[in-house]
Parts: sequence; structure tokens; C-alpha cells
Amino acid sequence: MGSVNFITHADVLQLIAKRTAEDCIIFLSGPTSRKTPLSLLRVKDVIAVNGSVQYLLNNNVKPFLYLLTDVRFLHRRREDFYKFSSNSQFTIVNLDVYEQASVDDKKYIEENCLIIRSFYRREKGGFLKKIKFNILKRVYKALLISVPLSKRGRLAGFCKDISIG
Repeated sequence: MGSVNFITHADVLQLIAKRTAEDCIIFLSGPTSRKTPLSLLRVKDVIAVNGSVQYLLNNNVKPFLYLLTDVRFLHRRREDFYKFSSNSQFTIVNLDVYEQASVDDKKYIEENCLIIRSFYRREKGGFLKKIKFNILKRVYKALLISVPLSKRGRLAGFCKDISIG
């Protein structure tokens, strides 16, 4: 296992080409998610996050995309991860999850999943971090980020291109 192959623009185009609906539903595991009508979930492309797939599979809804972002989920519910991944059309795994996976899990992820890089990791910082993110938002036009000047302000950001992170 050498270098990690991250999701590319070509992968994103393939996802777009394989979609079956004009829009999608991002399905999380909160209590309000279960209020979404099953009839709607069956006709839309569903992006399911972490453990929310269980509800969908229990109701015969196959996720278009399964997104695993929580390494604790892989460690605690490994068999569920494999089940959810194999029952979804596509699986995307966060780099943090990949890096903390076992050798066998890494092999499975490399062979069966797309890996998305983490653009930002929670870290201590200060003035240098603010400079770093100001430079990054100028380099990557798809990166929408607000870098506060004060220590109390909260860094908030979003990237419109998932191949960047």
C-alpha cells in the first residue's frame, strides 16, 4: 500500500453520470431523518452518512452513495461498514478514516471505495494558520472560507469541488 489515490474530477463526473435523479437527499441519522417519506427516498438519489444506512436498508432503499466520515464507526461497527458499503452504489471514505484503518480495511477501501482528502483538520493554530487559509482560498477558487481575525471567531469553510477536499 503506497500512496493514496484520492477522488478525482473523473470520479466526480462518473458519479454525476450514474445518478438517476436530478437532485439528491442527504440522509443523516437524526430523528427528523425518519420523517422523510420512504416514497421520496425510493425515487431520489440518497447520500447516506455513517450509520444512517441501516434505516434505509431496513426499508429496502439502496443508497446511491455511502459516506463514511467517522473513524469510530469503522472501529466499533466494522461489519456494518462492509454491509453498508456493499449495499450502496458508491462508497466514499474520509482520509482520516482511511489513515486509522487496519491494513485489511485499508486494502478494502483502496479496492472498493473512493477516498476524499481532508482539506482541514482540527488543529491548534494562530496567526500562521490564518495566513495559510487566506492563501489557500486565493489558490482554490472553489474553496469558500471565512477566516476570522480574532481568536474568538470561528473558522468556517466549504469547498465546491470534492476532489480538492
